[in-house]
Parts: sequence; structure tokens; C-alpha cells
Amino acid sequence: MVKSGYLDTVTNKPDEMAVPTGRHGPSPDVEADQQRDRLFVATVELVAKRGYRETTVDRIVKAANVDPVAFTQLYADKEECFLAAFDRIVEETVETVVAAAEGAEGWPEEMATGISCLLDLVAADPRRARIAVVEAQAAGPRALARYGAAVDRAMPKLREGRQFSQEAAALSGALEEAILGGVLWIVHQCLVNGQLGEIEALLEDLIQLALAPYLGDEAAKHLAAATPRDRARRT
Repeated sequence: MVKSGYLDTVTNKPDEMAVPTGRHGPSPDVEADQQRDRLFVATVELVAKRGYRETTVDRIVKAANVDPVAFTQLYADKEECFLAAFDRIVEETVETVVAAAEGAEGWPEEMATGISCLLDLVAADPRRARIAVVEAQAAGPRALARYGAAVDRAMPKLREGRQFSQEAAALSGALEEAILGGVLWIVHQCLVNGQLGEIEALLEDLIQLALAPYLGDEAAKHLAAATPRDRARRT
């Protein structure tokens, strides 16, 4: 039971219980996250359309509806804003691809599923793909280094394929770099030339290109041919 004296104290001091006056909105941290999200969307849209060099901070803040002062509080310049967008795309892509491959029965199936998922993501949002694969290689030394580091992350998983044959184990140490470079170059060309309609048709070729050095031509060809059918059953 609450004592009447307590109630009297509360009711006699209404100012202490009043809601503070003034503007009520998200906390500074939440607001900063919202601004980052808007800047991310604007950066992806503009850079994919205009290219990194032709995209300016003024255009980004205007498209994002973010105050220029707020931009400078989040990023030092256009390059930092672009690198943040690139990092976010890479992390979200890795998360999606890894999740898609989790149910695969073994390394060959994991790789085939991962390539399939990657192509799905490219086709679903070519703007993000263009940022990660095309513009990152043209946005200066820091972006190029970040791109190289992202590619390097996939090499250990690809290198696991060397266990499948003595021939693969004895191949050049640069094999994985060459395979990933080849796959990404094909995707790069599709994006640059506006040939996204060919992405689906390239699935079997890319799986065979990536896995033949480890599994042999016939096994890689069989897996590549089976992957689109398995994928169709999942969708």
C-alpha cells in the first residue's frame, strides 16, 4: 500500500513530473545510423549511375537529404563514404553467401551454391555489384587495396579444393588468385557492358571454371549442370 504522504509529495510538485519541453526525436546515435543508411543508399545509386569520379559529396548529401555538416561528422570525405559503402556491401554479401552454402553436403556443393548465390545477388541488385566489382577498382589506391583484401578472404575456402587430388595440391600457389580473378572479371564485363541477362546463362561456365582444377573437368561439368536444377527446386 502506498502511503498518502508520498502521493501528496508527488502531486504537490508537478514540475518534477512534467515531460521535458522541446524537440523530441531519435537519440544522436540512432540519428547518425539513419543518416549513414541514407548516405549509403545515395552513394550506391549515384556511383553506380555516374561513376565514382563524377559523384560529388554535394550530390550525395542532396540525394540522401542529409545536412552537409552532418556528413562531415560521419565521414572525412567522399572516399571514406564510398569505402564505408563498399565494406557494407562486402559484409552483407559474405553473410548471404555463407548462409546459402551452409546446407550443402560438401566442399564442391558449397562452392557451387556459393557461386550460384553470388550471381543471384548480382542480378538482384546490379548497382551494389557495380560498386563492389567495378567502381572499387577505379576509386583510387585505398579502394583498390580494400577490393584486394575482400577477394583474399575467399581464397582459403577455395584452397580447400586442393585436397581432392594430388594434381590440384601440386598446382601453382597463385591458382586461387587466378580462379577468383577470372570469375570476377567475367562478372565485371557483364556489369560494364550491361549484359546482366547473361548472368544466369554463365552459371554453369563459372562453376566449371572454378572447380575443374580441383575436381577434374568431368566432375566439375556434372556439378555445374546439376546446380541450376537444384537451385530451381529451392526457389
